[in-house]
Amino acid sequence: EIHHFIIIISAIAMFLGVLFFILNILIGTPYIENLVFMIGIIVANVPEGLLATVTVCLTLTAKRMHAKMVLVKNLEGVETLGSTSCICSDKTGTLTQNIMTVAQVVYGENNAFVT
Repeated sequence: EIHHFIIIISAIAMFLGVLFFILNILIGTPYIENLVFMIGIIVANVPEGLLATVTVCLTLTAKRMHAKMVLVKNLEGVETLGSTSCICSDKTGTLTQNIMTVAQVVYGENNAFVT
């Protein structure tokens, strides 16, 4: 999702830069000034919108994960966990400091709680 947003914001910035370049050529502004102005618009638009968009996207994903009772400590982990459909681990317990117990088994639409 984030990659898609980056492409959209970059495309909008490029479009605006080229649009202003063409409009300034029609007005009669020198080409070098148009080129500098176009680069300035592209550079100014991408960082401004990109940071806000990525933060909002990660925050919305964190809220969706919270509704599913998933605890995430940092927003960077949300992107990875948000696209995960299945988490597999070994039975030695290396992921949980040698303390691994099954609490719930989910298979399709069926849930089984282990006591």
